[in-house]
Amino acid sequence: MSILFILIGLYTIIAAVKKPDFFWENRKAKVMRKIVGDKVASAFYMAIGCFISGVGVYLTFAG
Repeated sequence: MSILFILIGLYTIIAAVKKPDFFWENRKAKVMRKIVGDKVASAFYMAIGCFISGVGVYLTFAG
């Protein structure tokens, strides 16, 4: 389970950096980008990815 968290977090970080159409043009992503802008949305998705990966790392070593 912890590996899954790490992989999902890394996927989110990579998607925030590379901005592929299927991720960046998602309906919810578009709404967020419209409200806060591209840079803040990228930073937000990167923060979420780091948090999820951090939870995975924590579960790996704590569990």
